[in-house]
Amino acid sequence: MIQLGQILFILSVLVILHEFGHYITARMFKVRVEKFYLFMDAGFALLKKKIGDTEWGIGWLPIGGYVKLSGMVDESMDMEQMKQEPQPWEFRSKPAWQRLIIMLGGIIVNVLLAWVIYTVVYTTYGQKYVSTEKIQENGLAFGETGINVGFRNGDKILSVDGTHQPRFNRMVLDALLGDNIEIERNGEKKTIVLTDAHKAEILGKEGRDFVGARNLLSQVIIDSVTPMKNKPAIFMTGDRLTGIENKSFTYYDELTDELKNHKNKTVQLNIIRNNQPATIAVNVDKDGKIGFGDTLFFGPSLEMADSFVNEVSSGSEAENAGVKKNDVIIGFNNKVFKQFFEFKSELKKLADKDITLNVLRDGKATALQAHVGANGKLGFGLESKKQPSYDIVNKLSIGEAFPEAVKESWQLLIYNVKQFKLILRPKTEAYKHVKSPVGIARALPDSWNWEFIWNFTALFSIGLAFMNLLPIPGLDGGHALFTIAEMITGRTLSEKAMGHVQTAGMIILLTLMALTFGKDIYQLVADKLL
Repeated sequence: MIQLGQILFILSVLVILHEFGHYITARMFKVRVEKFYLFMDAGFALLKKKIGDTEWGIGWLPIGGYVKLSGMVDESMDMEQMKQEPQPWEFRSKPAWQRLIIMLGGIIVNVLLAWVIYTVVYTTYGQKYVSTEKIQENGLAFGETGINVGFRNGDKILSVDGTHQPRFNRMVLDALLGDNIEIERNGEKKTIVLTDAHKAEILGKEGRDFVGARNLLSQVIIDSVTPMKNKPAIFMTGDRLTGIENKSFTYYDELTDELKNHKNKTVQLNIIRNNQPATIAVNVDKDGKIGFGDTLFFGPSLEMADSFVNEVSSGSEAENAGVKKNDVIIGFNNKVFKQFFEFKSELKKLADKDITLNVLRDGKATALQAHVGANGKLGFGLESKKQPSYDIVNKLSIGEAFPEAVKESWQLLIYNVKQFKLILRPKTEAYKHVKSPVGIARALPDSWNWEFIWNFTALFSIGLAFMNLLPIPGLDGGHALFTIAEMITGRTLSEKAMGHVQTAGMIILLTLMALTFGKDIYQLVADKLL
């Protein structure tokens, strides 16, 4: 429900302000606005009220909104009005330049909204991003698809298509949208060319997660073990891997790379178990992975006293108990745990039972009454205070924030253009990853975070501005294109021809919407049932 509430809030803000851009410019030029609707009222409206000449309402279908202007062929396809003599208050009676401004009014407001949001965010929360320099100081770790397309663990990305990107999240996006990626490997510069087939593989399997920070092997622990039926487990929860055949490694990815050299073999794995070094014989499967017989889940090694709550799931037992972000969980039922995996292991034994959760809040001991879920979990996440920080936070003044907000909005518009071009390249299969509001909602966090919501609203606002700039009949860009052509040539389409063009545009848009909504709804149902 939190995700649904977030997407409805974001869509409402964007749609109302976008349509207000059309409304206010229409009123400026004395064009009568017959309807102003949040969401579409196909067949009926949830709420409506007429004030003056305008009917204000909320439709039942949350896929946008609209304003209906007198004397204009729009998505309402009201052709009867167009058969009458033009009236002074009608859209068609106004000069082309005024009609163009009205058509672009919504897009202009979307851009202005992004400027305002980013300015406020930068002056309150700060301008935040992950530093490319910091995160790849010791190189980067790549997923299976990243390795397949030519990257190697430890590589540093220097530039994409000749441009260095100081923001890591943008750098990853640049890599997916670019072609020539310059890297540094063992002190030498090399170039990796990403083909459309490579991009299809990355997008289809790992997406942006194809690259990330390297994890120190000392900070990785076997978080849980599910042994094969009727066979004893080889590994134990809490085991730490240190090397193979007495060969030690610094990074987790170095160990996984070495395992690939021993496919379908038995190796001696060096581990730390119960704080003591040990060696166990394990099978390496055909893919170069261990756990042949056991299902292993690796996670960060978290010491309870040095970790804090960084997430509380909405509607979880932890939320019901009153757990808050930044709390330090030290144990339950007055039993103190050193390691998080020990805490989780003991908690599972108390599934569907009540416990007393021992917490440090602002340095003071607090006892919270909690109920353990049927899955043996409470629903919170931890983050280590010792975790290296790659984040940059720049707290800006209004004078500094506004030009940065304009710059950020422009950069986002450029990224929208690049992503659209990628979608138009079928071999990348990027079109398969276009999401409807249903898909977007599922990707939103399950806790309400105003900083995230406002950042996402600004990003979405620029996306909406770009989408409406597309010269497709039915969108603002389509109307603007015909108006600009009229201004240049002095000729206009007949009302009949405009009706046909508008109908074709609406068919295209509705078809695309049906495909994206259908895909996301199918995935939602499949995830619930399969």
